[in-house]
Amino acid sequence: MDATLAPIAAGKIVATLQGSDIFDGGLRVVTQKVEATTDAQGGWSLDLIVNGEGERAGTTWTIEGYNHYVAKVFEVKSLFLASALETTLGELERTSAQNLRAAREGNVARLITVSDHDRYLALPESQRRPNDLLVLDGRDAPPVIHGTIEGSLFQGVQQIYLGGEPAALLDASGAVLIGAQPPEPAVAPMITRQPALLPERAGLGDSITLDLGAAEGAPPPAAAWDLTLGDSSIRDQVDPDHLSMELSEPGEYALAVNWSNASGTAVAAPALLTVAEPGAPGLDYARAAGYFHAGSAFSGTADAVSGLVNGGNGGWDLARVGSEQAIAMTPAGIRFDGGGFLQASGISTSGIGGMFIVLRLAIEHHNSGVAQLFATNPAGGPVSITSNKGKLQAYYHDGETSRVVNLGGAPATPEAFVVGIEIDNAAQMVRAYTRGGSIATFSVPGIPGVEYATVAIGQRLHGTVMRAALFGRPAGGSFAASFEQVIEDFLSA
Repeated sequence: MDATLAPIAAGKIVATLQGSDIFDGGLRVVTQKVEATTDAQGGWSLDLIVNGEGERAGTTWTIEGYNHYVAKVFEVKSLFLASALETTLGELERTSAQNLRAAREGNVARLITVSDHDRYLALPESQRRPNDLLVLDGRDAPPVIHGTIEGSLFQGVQQIYLGGEPAALLDASGAVLIGAQPPEPAVAPMITRQPALLPERAGLGDSITLDLGAAEGAPPPAAAWDLTLGDSSIRDQVDPDHLSMELSEPGEYALAVNWSNASGTAVAAPALLTVAEPGAPGLDYARAAGYFHAGSAFSGTADAVSGLVNGGNGGWDLARVGSEQAIAMTPAGIRFDGGGFLQASGISTSGIGGMFIVLRLAIEHHNSGVAQLFATNPAGGPVSITSNKGKLQAYYHDGETSRVVNLGGAPATPEAFVVGIEIDNAAQMVRAYTRGGSIATFSVPGIPGVEYATVAIGQRLHGTVMRAALFGRPAGGSFAASFEQVIEDFLSA
């Protein structure tokens, strides 16, 4: 209305919101301007944002009224909307910063928490109001409200909490306004299903899923887990949504899970998964020219072997030569005692362009002569491995003369060792695997000889040949297995 109390028609009402509030995304400045036009009776209404939508509302509304000459008729500042209910400007003013006195004298109720009712009654009368709502601290008893309250205040309220625990709320007469739900009895966690890494036999490149298992308790326990590889945590490599990952490294994976609630912690048995190193390609000794070991088939008896079946494809077996001490087949291999030995003759090897021999054996003691551990054409043939009173040597012929390669000394005790020699006549190259674990390479001036007609094993040897392999390479072709592969395999067992 104007100064004469006449309604102002077609006047302008402008409401401005300004300030800030804290929302999930952080602090945010809030501004809004809303306008309305008065009707013929000067009436108007606006839909305004409720200030308290955030966590700490620091916004206020300013409402201004203008007549049709755009002259300001009224202004109300610092209005704070605490309710989404429809209300009038007069009611808003009673809660505004400019009208605190009117609010104190109006019907705004206060909610006061006191330790007991008598302490409130001891306050001066000027500090007490008839419409005060008092909540007594309920740490030792249920909280009690003293004052005039509407039952609708608690409509839909099912439970209240005091100090994080369910509690009852009483009025001044002791009647229960909201009943306390009795808390569930606390029960420490108990494992009902142990964790697992699935599938159980997963290997490199496979995908695994972490099954955390299950536990029961009250309140329901929560799981804390970690996945380790060796001594290092790799939890950050696990997909958190599906608890899965790909196995990219060998080693021992361990899933540790603990279940905890307010009553305690239960530690589950760790789930383990061992992922093996990638294996070398399998060696097929049936493609060797000659292969002999502790499992080779033999003729005669285990205490007196008279012949040995060749596990390779050279087309020849070994037969006993000599009538001296017996040759025995033991769980470790073929044992010789310095007397009889094994030999094959009449072998045809024309057309081969290379060969290598690898031995795994143990020498018990040495005699005064040279022991032929493995030899082709032993009477002076091109390739052989010998022990000269414990000095290991490999012989080959370079096309001009016989050459010798020192392979190191045999162990002082009868422990297993591996030695070998490789001849490549096309490359004019010789390689020898020494007792020290290295491969020595030699270039030869001529074409080394690789053809042979006789093979002998164990002549004048006091010891056990555990494994012996001879591979030939067709001229212009390739070996069925490499020198290094066979050495590595022999070293393993």
